[in-house]
Formats: sequence, structure tokens, C-alpha cells
Amino acid sequence: MALPLSFLLALVVLSCKSICSLGCDLPQIHDLSLETPKENEEGALTLLENMERISTLSCVKYGKNFAFPEKQLNGEHVQKAQAVAVFHEMTQQVFNLFYTEESFAAWNNTLLNSFLRVLYQQLNDLKACETQQVGVEEAPRRTVKKYFRRLTDYLKEKTYFPCAWEVVRAEIMKSFASSANLYERLRSKE
Repeated sequence: MALPLSFLLALVVLSCKSICSLGCDLPQIHDLSLETPKENEEGALTLLENMERISTLSCVKYGKNFAFPEKQLNGEHVQKAQAVAVFHEMTQQVFNLFYTEESFAAWNNTLLNSFLRVLYQQLNDLKACETQQVGVEEAPRRTVKKYFRRLTDYLKEKTYFPCAWEVVRAEIMKSFASSANLYERLRSKE
């Protein structure tokens, strides 16, 4: 499992070098360099990867297809302003999911606090970007909310079992990779 995850992470790094071309200095949530530019700390994806406590392979029987709405968030249908809104919504939903009592009980609190701090900073940066966008359609944002509702419902259904958290953690890493692909498709259209 380490090879595919590493491949995904490398793909994310390569595809996010051009996020700033969206007309706003977007934070690079997908930047997998060891440090974020502002605070000399690890980036969100690196922290999320380091949070792994149980081998994903040992949790295969708990796997579920959450159907990240990649088709509905395809670069052909989503405008740049919508991409900023989607990225903000995804970051907000990840923050909300991990800023819970159940999450603090499941994860290493030092890593979790660092992860939440990076997400919080990105939310602030994205809020500034979002205020520059006017008249953004809400459909893509609702799609992202529904996706995260499925993740939350799954965790509740599995009573926040450690393997359920691991499945969700891996799924969020995939959703970050998909959002990075969205930005890359938008950039390539310019």
C-alpha cells in the first residue's frame, strides 16, 4: 500500500505547483514538502500521512467506496471561482471531521493539533480568496458536503472504530489528490 500512496502523494506535489494561477494566492494544502512556507512546520498532507496508526492493509475489510464526486467536480464543469469554493469547503469539512472528541481519542494529539493548525491557517487564507469571487454556484459545494456526510455517517456506523478512522484518513488523502487534479485541469485550460 505504501507504493500507491507514495505515487498519489507525488502526483499531488507535481500537480499543485500552479495553484496560484487561479487569480488568488491560494495556500498549497497539497504541498508535500516537509514545511509550510509560513511557520516552518509540516504541510497538511504530510501530517495526515504521518497520522497513520494502523496499516491500511489490515483494515481492508472495512473499506468502502465513498465515491468522491470527481466527475461532478471535473475541471470541464467547474469554473475557477467554484474551484476556490470547493477547496474551501473541502478544507472546512476536513477540519470539522478532525476537530471532534472522537478524533482526539483516535489520533496522536500532537500530530492532530498540528494538522488542525495548518488547516485553520489554510481556511483563513482561502476565506480571503473566496471574498474575491462573486456569484459562485453552490452545487459543487453541496456535492462536497454530501461526500463528507457519507464519511461522517460511516464513522458513526462503525462507532469510530480505529480501522474506520484509517479508512476515512486514506479517503481524505484521495480527495486531496482529486482536488489537486481539478486545479491542474483548470491550469492546463489557461
